[in-house]
Amino acid sequence: MKLLITESEHFSSKAIADLQQHFEVRIENIQTREELLLKVAACEVIFIRLGFNIDQEVIQNAKNLKYILTATTGLDHIDVAYFESQGGQVISLKNEVDFLGTIPSTAEHTWGLLLALLRKIPFAFDHVKQGEWNRNTFKGNNLRGKKIGILGLGRVGKQVAHFAEAFGMEIGFFDTVSIASNYKHHTTAADLFQWADIISIHIPLTPENVGFVNKTLFKNSKPLFVINTSRGAVWDENDMASLLKEGKLVGLATDVITDELESANWTDNPLIALANQHYNVIVTPHIAGATFESMAMTEEFITQKFLQQHKNKI
Repeated sequence: MKLLITESEHFSSKAIADLQQHFEVRIENIQTREELLLKVAACEVIFIRLGFNIDQEVIQNAKNLKYILTATTGLDHIDVAYFESQGGQVISLKNEVDFLGTIPSTAEHTWGLLLALLRKIPFAFDHVKQGEWNRNTFKGNNLRGKKIGILGLGRVGKQVAHFAEAFGMEIGFFDTVSIASNYKHHTTAADLFQWADIISIHIPLTPENVGFVNKTLFKNSKPLFVINTSRGAVWDENDMASLLKEGKLVGLATDVITDELESANWTDNPLIALANQHYNVIVTPHIAGATFESMAMTEEFITQKFLQQHKNKI
């Protein structure tokens, strides 16, 4: 069987070696969709990252494709329903709770965004690079004593809450799942937003969560800082942009945007447009999980999960 690694830069050498014991592994660093369509045609297995949207066109072009491997929890970059309807199987990190508890990268990046936003670090650095040195322009906010509201107290939400303890913050949360916790539980998301000074979003992208964070949740809130390291579609980006303009958001940082794989010009995104207009907005290109250590760990885990499942089917 032919296995294609579509984005091989810094890919785990151990994972590659393990796969090569069982498959004809083709190691590529595909740059364009056209190249992807060409290369997948002869493969039974593809190991992908987040560089491409594996939609119906890609799947139809890969007549022999039986497995899609992805070292991610979110699957919005794959048309899973269509692929499974064609007899294919997606192997991912979804629901791998115990293993994912050992991966700190998204929570760490969340905290990096939070500190950068409240202390205006990127803007202060740009100021210094321009030859200026005016500290009064960049007064920020302490974290100690602030109320951080965690929307979704799952794996990443719990890690973020643990960091918040070290900073002496008050911690509250809302989750649709019943969770035993010593943190302040809010029975609705609106209550959480009304209580908090800072909101950190950690909910999965499901049909019911599309646009879950919108203007309605901010109706009775104080001006908030908001961080999103979940998925771009869990909030209404146009609402977030309006709230920034109105002053209901004093700062926003996100690692994700809606349709991030589809855009021809990312600067058309309403949040990136406001960042370019010098609003207190920070956007990073979906790098929360992209550390050398975490990517190697997840690629090796998915490799072993796939090899075991494939062995069981033989």
